Amino acid sequence: MDRPPVPGILIEGHEYSGKSTLAQRVADGLRLRGLAVRASHGTLTRDPLVRSLLDEALTVFEGTEHHEFRHPETWRRFNSRRSAQLILDTELFGELGPGPGEILVQDRYWLPQYAFNQYFTPAEGYLSEAWTASRVPRFTVQVYLTCDTATRRRRAATRDGDGAKHPLNAFLRRHLDEVAGLDRFTTGLIQDSPHWLVLRSDRLSPEEMTDVVLKRFDTRPASRPAEPVPASRPAEPVPAFGARADRWSTE
Repeated sequence: MDRPPVPGILIEGHEYSGKSTLAQRVADGLRLRGLAVRASHGTLTRDPLVRSLLDEALTVFEGTEHHEFRHPETWRRFNSRRSAQLILDTELFGELGPGPGEILVQDRYWLPQYAFNQYFTPAEGYLSEAWTASRVPRFTVQVYLTCDTATRRRRAATRDGDGAKHPLNAFLRRHLDEVAGLDRFTTGLIQDSPHWLVLRSDRLSPEEMTDVVLKRFDTRPASRPAEPVPASRPAEPVPAFGARADRWSTE
C-alpha cells in the first residue's frame, strides 16, 4: 500500500454534524492562501452515472414516513445502491485523480455509508473490508464530526421549510435520537486510527474547528504512504465514547 494520500481534506459525519459549514470555511481558508481548491459534495467525480446512481439510492427513502429506524428492507435496498455508486465513483476517481496542483475539499464521501452497511446490513458484505483497505483513497487530512442530539435538533430546526435536503435526510431527521447510536458506532470504527481527526462540533465553534483542521493540514508530512483503513468492528452497539477529555476528541 504505497499510494500517496489525496492532496486535500475529507470531512465526514452524520446528519446535522456541521460538515458543510466546516467544508466551506476550510475551502475559503485554503483559497486565501492562493491555493487551487475544488470543493466537492457527496461524490468524488462528476460522472453523470455516478450522480444518477446516488439519486436512485436516495429515492429509496421516499414514502418511508412510518418505517422504523432499522427497517431491514429499506436499508438493504438503499445500501446496495449506494454501495454500488461508491464503488463506481472510487474507481473513476482512481483513473482520473485530482487535477494538477489541486487541493480537494470533500464534504462527505464513504465513511457514513460504510457505517450504514455495518450497522444495518452487516450480513450483506457491502463495501467489504478488503475493498475499503485496497481501493478507498486516504486524504491528507480526514475529519469526522460528531455532536450531541440536542445540537442536531437545534440545527435541524433552523432549516428552511421542512428542512429536508433529500428523502434520506428527511428519514434521519425523524429519528435523531436513534442517529445518536449510529454516530457512536461510527466513531468507534475510527476513533483509534491515526488517520482520522474526530472533532466535536457541539464543543468547538466553526472558527475553532477550521483552525484545527488547517493546522493539521499545514503540519502534514511531505510524503507519507497510504495505509489500510482499520478493520471493521462487529455490527453491534459499541461502548460509550472513550475517555479522552479534550474538546476535539470523543468523550
